[in-house]
Formats: sequence, C-alpha cells, structure tokens
Amino acid sequence: MITWKTDIRTAHIVLIISDQPENVVSWSTLFSQRNCIILSESKISDAIQSARLINPSLILIDIELPKEKRASIITDLRSICRAPILMLVTANTVDEIVEANHAGADECLVKPVNPAVLIIKAVAWLGHHTGRLRAPMGITL
Repeated sequence: MITWKTDIRTAHIVLIISDQPENVVSWSTLFSQRNCIILSESKISDAIQSARLINPSLILIDIELPKEKRASIITDLRSICRAPILMLVTANTVDEIVEANHAGADECLVKPVNPAVLIIKAVAWLGHHTGRLRAPMGITL
C-alpha cells in the first residue's frame, strides 16, 4: 500500500463549485490522488465566501446557470482571487465559451468531459501557478 502525506503548506487547494454531487465525488478522488486538498460547494454564495477565505489554487465550476449568472459568478470569483478558473459548459457554442472567457474563465471544457482530460487540464493550470501564495494574507500555515 502506498500512502501520501499531504502537506498543507505545499498542497494545491481545489475549489469545486458543482450541483452534481456524483461528479464531485469522482473529481475529489482524482484530485486527492494528485495530492490536492478539495473543497466543494453547491451554492454560489458559499463558493464566493470559500474562495475569499481559502484562496484556492484552482476553481472548477460545473453548475447549471443562465448565461448572465454564469458570467457574474466568474467575474465575482476573478475579483477576489487569481486562481485559474475551469468552467464546464453543456452547450458546444462558441458564444458561451467566448462569454465565459471574457468574464474571466481561463478554460472552458464541453460536457460530458472525460475525467482524464479534466485532470490533465487542471494539472497543467496548477503548474502555471505553483509559485503563488497559497494562503490568504494574514494567515499562517
């Protein structure tokens, strides 16, 4: 049996915002296997508060919202933290992907997404941000 000890000072914190509990379980397992700490929220207001408090390394959004609300949550998240934002979208329309990118999403993936592709993209984005501060200012780990 192989085990890893997660060191909170060096681990990536992934915030998953999803109204799909079965997906959260799968993604949590995949991210945990890569030594990430996972926090999941199903309510937008809780997700905004969590992002403000924990300063995640990556944010994954998979929640059914109207286009205007989706852009609003991305803008809100972008204003409070600099973590890469990966957005899962159901429609394969260029307009939705462009709108999400204009609002501040770093990458959009069309559902259904292959879990291996999701993890590869997430790990790549995490690699771009390895040198940034992990904890909010004023909090000592």
